[in-house]
Amino acid sequence: MDVIKFSGEKETFNPKKIYASIKDAGGSNRLAKETITIVRKNLHKDITTKEILDIVLENLKKEPGISEKYNLKGAIMSLGPTGFPFEEFFAKLLEYYGYKTKTDNKLKGKIIYHEVDIVAEKNKKFMVECKYHNESGTLTRLQPAMYTYARFLDLKRQKFDKPWLVTNTRCSTDARQYAKGVGLKITSWKYPKGESLGELIEKKSLYPITILNYLTNKMKEKLFSLNIIMLKDFEKYNPKELKSKTNFSEKEIELLLKEVYEVLA
Repeated sequence: MDVIKFSGEKETFNPKKIYASIKDAGGSNRLAKETITIVRKNLHKDITTKEILDIVLENLKKEPGISEKYNLKGAIMSLGPTGFPFEEFFAKLLEYYGYKTKTDNKLKGKIIYHEVDIVAEKNKKFMVECKYHNESGTLTRLQPAMYTYARFLDLKRQKFDKPWLVTNTRCSTDARQYAKGVGLKITSWKYPKGESLGELIEKKSLYPITILNYLTNKMKEKLFSLNIIMLKDFEKYNPKELKSKTNFSEKEIELLLKEVYEVLA
């Protein structure tokens, strides 16, 4: 049975991939097997991966915190529609890995000024360019890799040691090949192995707040305005302080924090 991916391409339905992803999200064997059985019963010609994802997420709600972690990639895409929250999110992520970071930089190159998303320092000084996509199936291709490196060359006076391209989707093969050739560091959704964006998030449970099911767009924007971008940011506030700063109701705070603790458990 073929399924239609977000990109419009077809691929063979692979239950092993679903099983592995549920286990990676912390789901039990029973839940993984049950979910695959339900998906099989709902398969039909030209079913989309989005339809399958909806079926999977609904069943995963049976175990607290699992549906949220399973849909991590979707949560990252929900940071938008602009790339600014993604830049802030990745800067915070780097800080958990021992980097000093600064966002929203305007730096003088040889001739013109450049807006650099993140300046990150840890033994070396990195010029970080964030390429954010809010649609699944979108590849980060060669051009962003080339202009990131070109900016790095023009910013020699800033004494950066290395350019770094970060994206929330996959990178094309030619973009990765170009990066290897010029010494451009790349972090994409599943590359490089062991240090991909998904793995960096999972290793330290650095989940974005958009992973929460109980989160409206209005709540999201309010929390972003308070620089609450990761679930770990909630640890800075007790329920009373959070209510005072957000004007959310006690019930909203209660349900929000309940889900936060379930995901981080």
